[in-house]
Amino acid sequence: MKNKILVKRHYLLIENQNDKNAPYFACKLLNQFGVVVDKPKKLSRENVATIAEFYGTKIPEGFYRNPQDTKFYTCKELLIEQLVSYFLIENVTGVYSMDNETFKRRPIFKTAVPFYLRGDEMKLRNYKLITEEESTTVLKEILINLCSYTRPWSLDESNEMFWLYMNGYYDDEPIKCKDNIIEMFIKFKLTKFSSKLDKKDVVKLSLRLNKEKKEFTLSDEGKTIIAIALQSSKDCVLSKKQAKYFNTLIKKTGIKMPLVSNKNNPYSITKKLVKEEKVLEAAKVLAQNGSLLQRNLIWLLSRATLDECDAILKMVGINNPIVLIQLMLSLTADDYKKNRVFRFTKDRRVKSHIETEYEHKYRKSILSIGMKKHISEVLNEKIALYYKNLKPLGKIFISEEFKKIGLPLNTSAMGGGLDVLPTGSRLEIKGDFIRSFCYWKDAFDIDASVIFIKEDGERKCLYWGNSHLKEFGESALTSGDDRSANGAEFIDFKIKEIKELGYKYAIFTLNGFGSSLNEGEIYCGYQNKNNLNTEVWEPKNIELKIQVKGDTRAYIGYGIDFKTNEIVILNSLLASGNRVVSDYEYKAVEIYLNSIYLTSFNMYKLLCLRGEITTKPEEADVVFDRDYIASANQTVIRPYDKEKLVNLLK
Repeated sequence: MKNKILVKRHYLLIENQNDKNAPYFACKLLNQFGVVVDKPKKLSRENVATIAEFYGTKIPEGFYRNPQDTKFYTCKELLIEQLVSYFLIENVTGVYSMDNETFKRRPIFKTAVPFYLRGDEMKLRNYKLITEEESTTVLKEILINLCSYTRPWSLDESNEMFWLYMNGYYDDEPIKCKDNIIEMFIKFKLTKFSSKLDKKDVVKLSLRLNKEKKEFTLSDEGKTIIAIALQSSKDCVLSKKQAKYFNTLIKKTGIKMPLVSNKNNPYSITKKLVKEEKVLEAAKVLAQNGSLLQRNLIWLLSRATLDECDAILKMVGINNPIVLIQLMLSLTADDYKKNRVFRFTKDRRVKSHIETEYEHKYRKSILSIGMKKHISEVLNEKIALYYKNLKPLGKIFISEEFKKIGLPLNTSAMGGGLDVLPTGSRLEIKGDFIRSFCYWKDAFDIDASVIFIKEDGERKCLYWGNSHLKEFGESALTSGDDRSANGAEFIDFKIKEIKELGYKYAIFTLNGFGSSLNEGEIYCGYQNKNNLNTEVWEPKNIELKIQVKGDTRAYIGYGIDFKTNEIVILNSLLASGNRVVSDYEYKAVEIYLNSIYLTSFNMYKLLCLRGEITTKPEEADVVFDRDYIASANQTVIRPYDKEKLVNLLK
């Protein structure tokens, strides 16, 4: 697990510093994977095996016995190498003396590698070799960043946190998200975390323990866990349903403690005040209860006068800036003329609800365009002030790429993998061919599909079920259906021709036909291609590879904006039981497809508020760049360093 955590973040652990084949290992990593290491002389076969496993391929054992891979030699160089070798054997060491200690082959890789690099489909990635001591610092930083999340961990992040905890990297750091505390509590039965929970958290904990059962029952172990949590839980405001559930827990565990009520529930009070048209008084009640005012702002403002609106906006504090940022994004996306799409994440899956005609007709929470603009201006100032008042990062350099990196607002539904950017981020498409692929091990019948969407909303889906129709001619073709336990599928299409057919977006999706997407290992990704005469996928030029795992049948990997010629990272597990793709599934992530999403908020805008901008990376304390190599006193943050970016959001 340690190697898996490190390699995902472009680190390799130094395991054997004196391997005579290190130069050839360096060539192999470059030749097959596009991996460049900072200390090639310290590479070992373990490093090569780690990279191979992470990139999803297997290197034959014979390579390690004779790693002089001829793929990166030219014919001329092979001939010269052969002649030099024969000369050395005959005239220096003797005909029968093949002792590796005395006979060393000429290091041809130094001249051969540049020939290979002329291949224009190579995707180079820089990796840093670190010692065991250095890895301790790296892993500790990862744990601290994971603890700082104010949102639930993804499955990858959760598994990493558990490993880091069990291997001694946790030192009583505060875990800021209650959902993550509950997960630690359940996973390890860690009673030390019980004092961090309030009464509504205990209700949530019990529901998690009872997740798979139709009726509420608790095992003896579950009763013990809940009893500990009940006795140390902090007071908080409960809804009527939460109070009833909490009292049920008291009775079922037999704990002697007073029952609770919901008589001071702020929602009940505010609903009554709003009905009486006392909106300002209702806002004051919510403002005294954490982030409740932020979460119900539109409800109140849509019923307030202009003067009341200004007064309410002044009350808005920033307990959690992510809530306000998400509110701002919803204001940008909301259009009264259209049926709204409500999105939320539950159990690491994205759920969506499209407003019905009935709901649309009787919608009451309506804001005018002018009011939206006014709210946006006020909240933007509050958000900017919040980040300016945080501890500054010092001098910072930010590459232009970060203008295309979305804020990691909710990572729990995302899968990890190779250089995975936050949802909403964009990557430039290089060339005219796109290969979207998936492959799996020990799963069964994973189906790949692409939904093509026109300007007017017309949709057409390409998947195994209709591939025989060739509705896109030769412009988009699928490999067909693969139902094996270890299989792969891919869909190829030509950007220019699809665009000429009138399509605005395309979305790559996966569906588990035979089972949910939580069995075996499932991966999806894409490659920019100059031609399509290749295997299903090649490690050396993968632009994106994501591991897909979740208790659902549907997943959306990424979209394509044909207008801007960009890949849009979507990376979302969907709450769906569909065996085959639904062309409505894109509604759950539609907000990210519009390029305006990144104009409202992006990592570049946020980072500009955190330090003094410099135009020279060598002068910066913190460098935000994909490829920059840091000096001794510098910190570098890459666009795919997700937990570091989350930590910067606070």
